[in-house]
Amino acid sequence: MDEMKLKHEAEVAKLQAEINDLRKSDEGRAAESASQVQALRDGITAIEHELEAGKATMTGLRMQISTTASRAAALEAERAALVSKTHFLEGNQEAQSHEFTTMSEQLAAAVAAREATIETLRKEETVRRKLNAQILELRGNIRVFARTRPLLAGEEEPAKVEYPDAGALDGNKELVVHAPTTLSATGKERNEKHTYGFDRVFGPDTANITVFEDCRELVQSVVDGYNVSVLSYGQTGSGKTFGMSGDDGIIPSSIALLLSEIQRLREKGWEYVVEASFVEVYNEMLNDLLGDAKTWDQDEELNGSVRGKKKERHEIHHDALTGKTTVTNLTAVTLWPPPSDDASWPPAAPVASESNATAVTIPAVSYTESAVARLLATAAKNRRVAATNSNARSSRSHSAFMLTLKGACAATGEASEGVLNLVDLAGSERLKASGAEGGRMKETQAINKSLSSLGDVIAALAGKGSGGESHVPYRNSKLTYLLQSSLGGTAPNGKSSRTLMLLHLSPLKEHWQESRGSLLFGSKVHGTHIGAAKKR
Repeated sequence: MDEMKLKHEAEVAKLQAEINDLRKSDEGRAAESASQVQALRDGITAIEHELEAGKATMTGLRMQISTTASRAAALEAERAALVSKTHFLEGNQEAQSHEFTTMSEQLAAAVAAREATIETLRKEETVRRKLNAQILELRGNIRVFARTRPLLAGEEEPAKVEYPDAGALDGNKELVVHAPTTLSATGKERNEKHTYGFDRVFGPDTANITVFEDCRELVQSVVDGYNVSVLSYGQTGSGKTFGMSGDDGIIPSSIALLLSEIQRLREKGWEYVVEASFVEVYNEMLNDLLGDAKTWDQDEELNGSVRGKKKERHEIHHDALTGKTTVTNLTAVTLWPPPSDDASWPPAAPVASESNATAVTIPAVSYTESAVARLLATAAKNRRVAATNSNARSSRSHSAFMLTLKGACAATGEASEGVLNLVDLAGSERLKASGAEGGRMKETQAINKSLSSLGDVIAALAGKGSGGESHVPYRNSKLTYLLQSSLGGTAPNGKSSRTLMLLHLSPLKEHWQESRGSLLFGSKVHGTHIGAAKKR
């Protein structure tokens, strides 16, 4: 029994050993199989990467093939074009000659049509000038406009002014001014009103550009060869300087219009040269506002750049044949055509420079307009101004911006020369109202004397036109002598002038006496008739 048990245990141990061997064998084979599986997986991953790389390579090759094909097609098209051109060049010379002849005939016809069109434009321009001259002559060679400025901040008690024909199609031409209430000798209130009629009347809400639109045809006639003067007249503080030199004022608007006309006429064969000068009449003495505008007296504040400068002598000369006016030693700046080298143009002004801005290239017209702005700024700095009871910045002198336009048309042999005088008159003042003393009193007396002389000249012209006294007292004042050729005088060659007086009125009741004086003076000028203006 024990023997069988031992035998059985031995068999069991043997079987257990075999089982352990089998288990170890299976584990080894399982580990080996896992290693093989991982190897296979790594192999598959490597093959997939190679496949992706192959696809990318294939895509790149296809793109290269496509690009090469496109380039080949372009080269083929170019080759075909070159072959076609070669065939054309090697083709029939007679056909080529016929083609050339046809093109030459078409070019000649186009040139002829262009010349015919230009000739038509020249004829139309001649007709326009004649019609414009007739219109202006019908309106009168001395015209008067009146303009009331708006109330400024802090101003009160405006005068009552009515504009009866404000809605008229041809513009307002009348104003009714109500005088301040006064008492008669019996103590009864008097409410007077005065009616004045002019060629054009502008209310206080009128913009500068609107006023200029009514001056457009007059200014345009300068291009046609006429002498034109625009006189800005009125009491101090009535807005004269703003109306002349302010935004869209007479001076900048005139420059813009003249430049536009020069550009338009250039297409018709006309070439123009424009020169500008700026002169001041101060205490019956002429000053160059672009050069030596002040006497640099010890009592006045001096600009360091011009201190001690010797004053030039300026004399007025009138050509007996042409009626042309010249002033000696006066700075003349060429505004058109702009110079090719603008490094020293316009000439340096005798005032402190505010900046040394780097020059930039801008269109010719814009350059000229910029130059005019600089000239106006120089003149404004040099012109005499002072504070009075009537105005904190009262102009103490008359200024005249003089533009000379010389034109020539090589195709027709025509030539013209016109002068535009844009005059900003100093405001008339009553010594009592202005409170002027000392030097200011002398200035006020000189201003009033010259304005009185201007009235005498206008009155003499009116009498001369109606067969009265032939003498016109131009020499009574430097102002009237300077403007002699522009106030109605006719030169022996037949050239005469056109004049516009622009009255500026204060809206205040307290300035009624000064406003009435301006209105009476304007009415006198409005009644003056001068013969038809003629150009040279």
